[in-house]
Amino acid sequence: MLPRRARALLDGPGLWVLLVYACGIALRAIYTYRVQPPVGLLYSDMELYVGIARRIASRLPLIAPDVTHPLGYPALLAFLGAGGAFPEAINFQFVVSCLVPAAVGLLGAAAYGRRAGLLATMFANLYFPFIEYGALLLSEIHLIFWMAIAFACFFVARRARRRRGMVAAMLAGGFTLSIAVSLKSVALPAALTFFAVDGLALLAARPARGAPSPSPSLSARLGPWALRVALAALAAAPLLAVLAHVCTGANEGCFCMTGNKMASDFLLGHYGRIADIEWRSPGHDVFRFGSPGALLRHYDMHARVSFSMTDSAANTAEAWRWIAAHPGQAIVLSLDHIYDTYFGPTMWPTLNGDRWALGHLSQYLFLVFLLLPAVLAWARVARQGARAALASRTALATAPIVALAIIVAIATGEVRYRIPFDIFFMIIACAQLTGDLTRTDAPAG
Repeated sequence: MLPRRARALLDGPGLWVLLVYACGIALRAIYTYRVQPPVGLLYSDMELYVGIARRIASRLPLIAPDVTHPLGYPALLAFLGAGGAFPEAINFQFVVSCLVPAAVGLLGAAAYGRRAGLLATMFANLYFPFIEYGALLLSEIHLIFWMAIAFACFFVARRARRRRGMVAAMLAGGFTLSIAVSLKSVALPAALTFFAVDGLALLAARPARGAPSPSPSLSARLGPWALRVALAALAAAPLLAVLAHVCTGANEGCFCMTGNKMASDFLLGHYGRIADIEWRSPGHDVFRFGSPGALLRHYDMHARVSFSMTDSAANTAEAWRWIAAHPGQAIVLSLDHIYDTYFGPTMWPTLNGDRWALGHLSQYLFLVFLLLPAVLAWARVARQGARAALASRTALATAPIVALAIIVAIATGEVRYRIPFDIFFMIIACAQLTGDLTRTDAPAG
C-alpha cells in the first residue's frame, strides 16, 4: 500500500496540474525551436516591431511612423538585443509563454476560486493560440501575461479584508496594467470598463437585510471603489506619462498616449468593402494596410487617400464623411467586425502558414469549450435578476470582453484581437465547469 502522503498527492489535483504544465512546456519548446522558429516569420507587424527596435537600439530619433503601435514591445526587443541578434528575444518570449498558464490560473483563482484557477491553468497550458503567439515576435503573449496579472490584482483587491492588502493589490494591478497598455492600447479600455461595471454594481445594489436605516450615502457606497480606481491610476501614471511624452514628441507634437494608428484603423474599418488602403502624402512615408477580416471575406477593392496614415484628423474626418453618406453600411461593417473577432475562422498570421488547420481547429475549440460554457454561465447568473447579475464576478470578468467588442466595432475586427481576451472566457467557462460559479454568483435554488 502507498503511504498516506503519497495517496493524498495522487488523489489531489496538484500533481496532475504539474504534469500537464510540464507537457505544455515541452510542446512550447518543440513548437518554438523546431516547428516554427520566430526568425523565419518576419513580415508585416513583426517586421515593423523589429525595425522600430533597431531604431531604438541605435538611438535614432523616433518619428510619426514609428508610433503607429505602442512602443512597449519594440523597446523590449531593443533591450533584449533583437536589433541585431534574436536568441535572447526568442528565449524571453518562450519563458513568458510558459508563465502565461500560471498567470491565467491566478486570474481564475482570484475571480472565482482555487478549482477554477487550476482548471484554467491546464486549459491555458494546452490552448494552441497561446502556444502559437509565444512562437511569434508579436506582443500578444506578453499582453496576455500582464493583463492576466493586472486583473487578478483587481479581483483580489475587491475582496481584501485589510486596507493594506487592498492598497498593495491595486498598486500592483495599476502598474502591471500600464505594462499591458504599453503593449496593446486595448488593455486600457478593458480596465476602464471593468471599473465602470464595478461602480454601476455598487450604485444599483439594494441595501442588505438588517442594514441600519437610512441607507448609506452615495459617497459612502462609492468611496472604496473610488479609492481603488485612484490607486490604480496612481500606479499606472508614471509609465503612461513616459509613453505619452515619447509618443507625442514623435507624433510632431500631436498628443498620443500609446500610438497614432487609431484614426487610420477607424477609416480602414469604415470605408466600404475594401481589401486595404494606401495612404500617400507628399513628404510622408507610403503605407498600405488591410485587415485579415477583409482578406477572409474576399474583399478585393483597393482604396487610396491623399493624406498620411498618421494624420489622425484627416483620417477621422474622411471616415465620418463616408459614414454620413452610408450610415446603414457603416452599422453593418461594425457588426461584421464584431463577428470576425469572435466567430472568424482563424487568426492572423496563422492563416498564412502551414499551421492554418490548427488555427481553424482552435477556433472550433473556442466556440465549444469557451464561448458556449460562458453563455451558459451567463444564463445561470441572469436568473438571479438584473441587480445580482450586475454585481456578480461574472459581470466583471465579462467587462473586458464587452470593451473589446466596442473597440473592434469602431475600428476593425479579427480573431487575433480576441486571443488575449480569451483568458476571460476561460475563467468563466472553468468556473462553470468546476461549480465555482454556483458558489460565487448563482447559488443553487
